[in-house]
This record gives sequence, C-alpha cells and structure tokens, in this order.
Amino acid sequence: MRLAARRFGFKRRTNVHPVDNIYEPAEAISTIATAFLELDDLPTQNQRDQLAVQLQYQLNQDPNSAEELMVLGRWLMQKCGGPDAAISRTTRRMYKFDGVQSIEPLMTVLKNLAGENLTIRQSESLGEITRAFRLN
Repeated sequence: MRLAARRFGFKRRTNVHPVDNIYEPAEAISTIATAFLELDDLPTQNQRDQLAVQLQYQLNQDPNSAEELMVLGRWLMQKCGGPDAAISRTTRRMYKFDGVQSIEPLMTVLKNLAGENLTIRQSESLGEITRAFRLN
C-alpha cells in the first residue's frame, strides 16, 4: 500500500483525513469505483479485473498503475469506514479540487462496471454523486 501511495505522490498530513489529501482525479475515481463495487458485497475477481481495465482505459493508466490505484482506493475506502461513507466523502472532495471536469470519466467507469444490473444502493449512490457535483 505504501508503494502505491508513494507512486502517486500521496502524502499523509497529520490530523487530516486521508481522503482530504487527495488532489488527483485518478485517486478519487479509483476510491469511488472501489466503494461502488463493494456497496452490496465484496467484488468478484471478474469485477476487480473489469475495474482495472476501466482505470487503464478511462484514466490512461498502465496495468501496474491501475492495480496500485485499486490498492490505494481500497485503503482510502476502509479509512472512511465503508463504501457509503467513502463515496460521499470522496465525491465531495473531488468536486472541491476538480469541479465537474472529472465527472465524465467517473460516471463512465461506474456505468461500465454496473452495466444494466444496478442494485438499489448503487443507483442511490449515483444519485448522490450527481447531487454532490451539483448536476441536479
């Protein structure tokens, strides 16, 4: 985990929540996508592989960087106390430092992960994300 964090320049300041140290859209998108997959249950290997492919394609990452982003995203999600809190907190943070510029790659990753089979919690989280980005 430390190597993944260092590779992306993630620096932890004392007395600051780890999510508040995010300044890169790729880190935020990875955290939100990881939490999105874990809303109802732990993701399958197929879902994790699909997330890695989406991070590579949508964020122009190489396979190793995508894997490191997934590790960092999972750690940040755990620091938030679960997927619901991670989506809420990370989405607000992402809006603060990047505005609406990263909403398109984020929504593309999430919709490609869920496909046509959105669960109720995933559907609610998509609504929360659009509200956080002030799109409603």
